[in-house]
Amino acid sequence: MISKDLLDILACPLCKGDLKLEGAKLHCANPSCGCRYAIVDDIPDMLIEEAERPCPKCSAQRKWEPENDALACEKCGERFAWQRSGAKAK
Repeated sequence: MISKDLLDILACPLCKGDLKLEGAKLHCANPSCGCRYAIVDDIPDMLIEEAERPCPKCSAQRKWEPENDALACEKCGERFAWQRSGAKAK
């Protein structure tokens, strides 16, 4: 699957948090992010738009709002926004 050396240098493209290998997915360790990235043919799919994005408050899938650079939960209203420049999440 993914080597430890590769896992050590990968970071979540959304929040820059550490990633953990959980089964066939990479999971962001940042609880306010929680993105999960699929691994296809031993290659991580690190596109934010294709990641699973569970809400940290209610665990429902969050909807991507590219115009606002935000993730929004339709169930509980929890939002996660960030700046693409690499600044810290809001």
